[in-house]
Amino acid sequence: MNVSVITKSNVKSEALDILAKELPAIISGLLEVPGGYMALLKPEQVSLEFSQASVRDVGPDIRIEILASSNEPRLSSKHALAREILEKVVSSFSKFAEEYSVDIRLYFMEIGAAEHSVG
Repeated sequence: MNVSVITKSNVKSEALDILAKELPAIISGLLEVPGGYMALLKPEQVSLEFSQASVRDVGPDIRIEILASSNEPRLSSKHALAREILEKVVSSFSKFAEEYSVDIRLYFMEIGAAEHSVG
């Protein structure tokens, strides 16, 4: 699970610390669904990448892009999941909710996986 957090320069590091702490649990809690191996999701499996937006970016203060594997329970409710993630993110740093705009993009895709173990 890959999550990119793109922020404008006006976003305080305290807000980013809260996101770094809370976001993996929020995403894993909402995106884990009953099913096989690809449906399981623990907070430590959520990879966060923070970057700063260009000064020319006219978008929201905080943009969160989530890349997740597709499976039927997730696909059927993708808009509801994105809305739930947004609500939990905003409530997790409620003191900054009036200060920053937040956008959530949830992308589902087919993921191929392979593993090699030295034995």
